[in-house]
Formats: sequence, C-alpha cells, structure tokens
Amino acid sequence: MSLTFRWLGAAGLELKDGEQVLALDPFFTRPSIGRMLHPLVSNTRLVREKLPDCHFVLVTHAHYDHLMDVPIVLQYSGAVAYGSANTCQLLRFMGTPVPQVHEVHPGDQFSLGDFSVQVIPGQHSRIPLGRLFNGQLSSHLKPPLHVQDYRMDVCLGYCITVRETRLLVCAAEPQPAEVLFAVAQESRQYYQKLLQGTRPQLFVPIHWDNFTRPLNRPLSRFTRPGRMTLRQITCWAQKTLPEVKVIIPEVFRKYPLPE
Repeated sequence: MSLTFRWLGAAGLELKDGEQVLALDPFFTRPSIGRMLHPLVSNTRLVREKLPDCHFVLVTHAHYDHLMDVPIVLQYSGAVAYGSANTCQLLRFMGTPVPQVHEVHPGDQFSLGDFSVQVIPGQHSRIPLGRLFNGQLSSHLKPPLHVQDYRMDVCLGYCITVRETRLLVCAAEPQPAEVLFAVAQESRQYYQKLLQGTRPQLFVPIHWDNFTRPLNRPLSRFTRPGRMTLRQITCWAQKTLPEVKVIIPEVFRKYPLPE
C-alpha cells in the first residue's frame, strides 16, 4: 500500500493510506468576490468530482474557505468530521447528522482508522476586518449562509501519524515531524522557528493560491503586503534547514509521502 497526499487547493489536503482517505479543509467551490456578496451555495458536482472518496475530515477552523464544502463531502461519503465548536455548530446547522460531527480541542488524541491524530493550537494569519469573520456565531443564522456567517472561534492544527510517519499541519508551534504543511502567508520568523523545531524531511507550503479563482482557470499566487513569494519561502527554508526538500504542490497531483 502506498502513502500519498494531494493538495486540493487553498488549505485543502487529501492524505491516503491504501484505501483510507483523510481530508483536511476540502474546499472546491471557490466563489468569486462578486458571488460572495450573495448567499454561498456549494457546487456539489465539483466537490464529488475532486474528492470522490473520503472517510474522515479534519477542519482547522470555520471560515468559509475551509468549511463551506464539508457538508457536501459528509453527505455523499458518510465521512465523520472533527473540528472546533463553531465548526460543529455550523455543520449541524447545515444538516449534517449529529453522529457525523465531533468537537475537538487542543490536547485531544484519537485514532481514525490507520491515522493517529493529535489536536494542537493552529496558526492563522491576521486578516483585514477580522472582527467581521471571527468570534461567536450569530444567533439568527438562516440558510444558505453568507461569508460573514462562517466565523472562526479558534484555529486548530493537527499532528497526524500514519505508518510511523508524522505530519504536522498548520501548527502554531513546532514539534518533530517528517512532513510539514504550513500556510504560505506567514513571516520568515514563523517559518524559521517552525523548520528549526520540526526538522522535517519534506516541507509543503499550502494556502498560497487565490481561492476566489475557479479551479478551471490557472492558479495564481495570493499575496499580502510584506509576505514572501513562494521562491523566497523555498530559498529561506533551504537556508534554514539545508537538508529539507521543499515541494510547491501542483493542485490535485498525487505525491508520495516518506515512510
């Protein structure tokens, strides 16, 4: 059996061990900025096409570009989802049966088939007008939801172990792991600390693309003022940790994971 990953665009990942599939933040609908002025509706056909099989879903936080397509994945696959209080409340509000939703917190540990999961504090960049998108959920939610209804209460990271390979995803603090997935919108001090403390064999920057562009168009880099380019991130990572391999992933391409 092979151990592989696919980058699904934005913060989405698919980890596959044989026939078992664990997805993180699967998001494919990618509404345009103009479309975000209206209620958001998932593209069910596209979601099923891009993630045909799934057994488990981990959600880092409840913003729309991490959560809005998860109910569709759970509906057709029967997968079970894990996330914060806001994540779970929104999933139930959108019709996901209670047995398919599990609230987790930093420090929790559990097994999902062959995957052992440790929940850790996650890293989220500061965003403009953050108060509009963070905090408690509205008590007056009505379906379908708007962008501002997907509010983050807490950002979670995950340390996932499969076949003695440790994968660190969206972590706020380093810990030893063979594979590091990190959002490509942070400061070089963050990457330096994370690489030096994690010392991975493989480093994969994610969430670097403009997720308001549809998947049938070429991906483009989403940048913020003062943030490094992908080339700069790669060079900085190899300067900090010369032995590390850096992959800037192609969307939906299957990559082997070190075992």
